[in-house]
Amino acid sequence: MEDYIGVMSRTLSIAEKLTRNAEKLQQAYAGLAKALGVGDAIGRERAQAKIAEYNAEYESLAEQLRFAELEAREIAAPRGRKPAKPLRELALDALDDLGVPAPPALIADLTAALTGIRPSPSRFASLRRDEENAARRNVAARPAWIVPAINAAELTAIPRLLCSSAWSLERRIVGSRSMRTDHLRIAESLARRLKQLREAGAPESKNIERLLFPIARAIPGATETGVLVDTDKVTEAARAELSVLEEADRAERGEACARFATSSPHVRLWGRPVLIDTAAAARAIK
Repeated sequence: MEDYIGVMSRTLSIAEKLTRNAEKLQQAYAGLAKALGVGDAIGRERAQAKIAEYNAEYESLAEQLRFAELEAREIAAPRGRKPAKPLRELALDALDDLGVPAPPALIADLTAALTGIRPSPSRFASLRRDEENAARRNVAARPAWIVPAINAAELTAIPRLLCSSAWSLERRIVGSRSMRTDHLRIAESLARRLKQLREAGAPESKNIERLLFPIARAIPGATETGVLVDTDKVTEAARAELSVLEEADRAERGEACARFATSSPHVRLWGRPVLIDTAAAARAIK
């Protein structure tokens, strides 16, 4: 009972900080509107800086509140009564966290780090097929489907990489540089989540740090041996390399998107069918 009271007290404290944050944001937006109205460029820049600062504060406080509320529910509810999400929902949650096409093993690892439940990566192959079959019957039945990434060269599916159909087509395309740029974006996403969890004092932070470390280690200048992962350093190193690769990667993805212009909604989600060169196949088996 004392634990529950302590958690609820912390929850109320965070909620009060969020209320004050909302008031400051409101004032900053009012200042921005005033500066825009009179053409005050300096005032506009100051208001925009305050809005950015308060928005960052809001994200941190909102994450702290979410974990405090989760902790309160865990104390109040017996473990056996906690609702379990279906595999597709767990996958979509993980994909939204990562923000880029990801292999089943990484989705399973992130799910385990945040929920304590690790689905078997082998289950995602049948899930993806089930999703496609269901979407063929009614693509509007769900707001998002688990779909494969699309190869930029052939516009065919890459079954080993999964995406959310709610993403734009460009985000779901994988070009010649995308494996590296997506690796860097995953490092950014996990570093941001780790920072939020640390600020919230959430125990899941250790799990995310273990998940992030080998990913960050593959980025020059992102980590140091024998010290805790520095989330700001990881983000800075990932963005530095992205600045070199991102423009060409985006251009390649954009070109692939343009080639999908006349494709059906199904093809835009699951890619073009793989065409088999029957003559070449016949020669191969002679």
